Amino acid sequence: MKQNIKYNLPKGFVFILAMLGSITPLAIDVYLPAFKNIANYFYTSIDEVEITLSVYLLGFSLGQLIGGPLSDRYGRKIFIFTGLCIYITFSLLISQASSIHELWTFRFFQAIGGGFAVVNTNAIIRDIYHGKESARVFSIISMIMMVAPMIAPIIGTTILSFYSWKYIFIFLAIYTFCIIYFITKLPETSPKTKNKNIFKSYGRIFLNKKAILLILAGGFGFSGMFVYITKSSFIYMDYFGVDAKYFTFLFGLNVFTLIIFSRLNMHFLKKYATFTLLRFGVSLQLLSAIGLYTFNEHNTIISVAIFIMIYVGALGFIFANAIALVLEDFGDISATTNSLYGVIGFIIASFVGFLASYFHDDTLSPIFILMATTSTLSFLILLYIKKFKV
Repeated sequence: MKQNIKYNLPKGFVFILAMLGSITPLAIDVYLPAFKNIANYFYTSIDEVEITLSVYLLGFSLGQLIGGPLSDRYGRKIFIFTGLCIYITFSLLISQASSIHELWTFRFFQAIGGGFAVVNTNAIIRDIYHGKESARVFSIISMIMMVAPMIAPIIGTTILSFYSWKYIFIFLAIYTFCIIYFITKLPETSPKTKNKNIFKSYGRIFLNKKAILLILAGGFGFSGMFVYITKSSFIYMDYFGVDAKYFTFLFGLNVFTLIIFSRLNMHFLKKYATFTLLRFGVSLQLLSAIGLYTFNEHNTIISVAIFIMIYVGALGFIFANAIALVLEDFGDISATTNSLYGVIGFIIASFVGFLASYFHDDTLSPIFILMATTSTLSFLILLYIKKFKV
């Protein structure tokens, strides 16, 4: 582990990074309760509104892909500030969108700004920590960040109780503006690598077979959760007829489980290898997905909620361990590596999210099949990785 003495870390260092990282879960979850309102406003279907989730992930991926290498070369903070300013601008423009197509466009550029900024969160951690210690810090930040998706639907529902859906995006702009103050307190940790050829850096990562397989395993693990996020409104509000306020509660239960499992991951890291815990998380996710599909015809809202809680909670063992293992071999280009991890993961999630909407047939079967498929692929990849002696 690198010594923290090297950097003048501010009070609440981990909390500041968690606030920055929370931009994405907030951007994804805070407007979920407003899908019907947005669809009605633009005289379109909820499926059209759901596309904004995939659009965000694509833009976020592109922002990371560009911002990561630039951050490694020129510094973390300048690209955090640039990204936050872009994010604020387009959040405000979204609130003024006059059509669903404008909403898609503004959402895409909002996400690019988010990608520029957030790609530096994991990179800063890797600049300072490595090994099991980095996995532990990633777990702490993940736990704090999970508060965002837990309270995001509550915030969205509260705003809708008094104002229109447009004020949800104004809230996002205000939240992001507040983060700028705290970012000024962060140290500059970038190695500022002199390598001018970003393709050489990406090529170095692609040539590391173990790293690419870990990125794919983590990406498929995350994409299963994105299927749930994309279709959560349908599952609870349409299929089971749950009221918006109870939907918020059910959504929050998943995040609560994720926080608990993240805490368990931190505890188990004292005894077990990082890869072992990653494999355990994927196995747990796969078993819960099999349960959802197996009992599909006899599922009740309670059984679905429990299985999904386990499915989402398993990510507490997947997120931190996967990114820690991927970044371990690339300390000098951690933002570039993190950007590739994010890009591949979000592209997979975007594609799977699109499939969830494309195969939608007013039943739960396509949703559960996709969730089980992504977990199976992740599990098979990890079985293959074992030969690399991670």
